[in-house]
Formats: sequence, C-alpha cells, structure tokens
Amino acid sequence: MDKAWLEQKIKECESARPEIEKILRNKLHLDDKEFEKIMDCLESPCYTTAIQELNMVLIMKYVDDSTKTYEEYKELSELTGIEELFYKYTKKNWIDAYLDGEPMEFDGDIIITDPCYIMKEDDDWATCAYGENMEALGITHYMTRDTLYGDWSCTTFDTDTKEAIGEFCADAGLVSVFLLDEVLKYNPEFDYHLKNKWMATWIKDFKGTVTFVVKHIDGYYEEDTDYWKKGDYWEDYVLEVVGHGINKVTGKPINFVGKQTGL
Repeated sequence: MDKAWLEQKIKECESARPEIEKILRNKLHLDDKEFEKIMDCLESPCYTTAIQELNMVLIMKYVDDSTKTYEEYKELSELTGIEELFYKYTKKNWIDAYLDGEPMEFDGDIIITDPCYIMKEDDDWATCAYGENMEALGITHYMTRDTLYGDWSCTTFDTDTKEAIGEFCADAGLVSVFLLDEVLKYNPEFDYHLKNKWMATWIKDFKGTVTFVVKHIDGYYEEDTDYWKKGDYWEDYVLEVVGHGINKVTGKPINFVGKQTGL
C-alpha cells in the first residue's frame, strides 16, 4: 500500500474522534482530567488500553456509593459502541504496518528466508534484536519485516513464466532478503538453501531491486461458522516479496514474487 493510501486511512481513523469526545463528555460525563486520561490512552497502538482505562475511570467515578450507577454507566458505555470507535481511532497508530517498503538494490546471489534460520549461535538471535539489527552480526545489506500473518510457508514464482522457482517459510513471523555471501561470511555452515529448500529461496546472480509489497484482499464468506455468516464481507492485507532485475551473468530478466501459499 502506498503513502497516499496511508494518508487516507489515517484520516478515516481520525474521523472517529469527534464521536468519541461526544460520548465521553456528554453521555459518560467525564471531567477534564478523566477525559484527557482516556484520550492519552488512545495514542497507544492497542485500543484495549483505552477500554481498560475507561472501565477503571467509571469504577472510580461511580462505584463508591452506588453499584447500580456504575453498572448503568458500564452498560451505557457498551451501548454507545465506544469499543468499536476506540479500535477505529487507534488504528492510526499502527496502520503504517501495511505500507510498502522502499526498494533495495541487490547485486549477487540472494536468499529469502526468516532471519532466525541463519543464526550461527542461539545467543545471536538476541544479539541481532531478533532479526531487526543484523548489523550486529556483520550483515549490512539486507531487508527485514514482519510477515503480517505470523509463521507461514511461501512459494516464489517467476512472474514472467509463472513457474515456481523456490520456497521459503518462517518460524519467527519475519521475512528477510540477504546477500548469500554476507550470510556465509557470518555463518559458513548455513546450508538451508541447499538442503532445506522449502525454508529459503535462492536466486543466483541477481542484479536489481527487491521490495516488500502489501496488497489488500477481500471477498465474501461462502459458509456459516461460529464467527461469521455466509455472505458477510471480509478484508485482509497480505505481504509479498517482489523483485525486478536481471541475471548479471546471462543478462536474462529475473522478475519474481514470493507470496504465501500455505500455513
């Protein structure tokens, strides 16, 4: 998703603020201090922080002399739809997780894998901040991000021929693109690209750019479950690893996409 999309989504999130303020002020009758406490919580990525604080405020405000009064306000709070509004508003604090990454240039053999798989020593996982700071291990040219899904299994396709050219998966909910030379310099015993090919896609002699791209998907449920009804609308976001370049030895194009094809 691009920056224009992000700006529009943030505006949509912030549009919930006037209704939130109206409910807190006029229906739940919070004073200035109580109001500011809730609004501060809404700057947190997790909307439940604000819900918990609101419940505490209502308890402190109304429970002393009349449990009935507190229960009335608690019920009123739920009936106003405040939780949904809190969720909508706080999305602005983490919606940038769906923003596309910046393209990175690579020149050489590359691998796509979860960074946890290249660790030489168990302690190195903490040393590199769990994949976020590979420089601590001497790896300087790489890109890493969360998968949005958690642990997954993916297939890498040549986008020109539509053929599968590799696989990769995750055990730490992360995906990285590395130069193979840097990985082997750090960990000469790394061989997943040779022996565990479902864990790491190996693309030889690549010269070009790789980008993390987030796409919006949606549809309608086809059957009833405990959580939704047939015909209900759903939407989600998926991450893809997209590369455009050439084989620097043969000069032939290398265009690929790595995307989730399993759990």
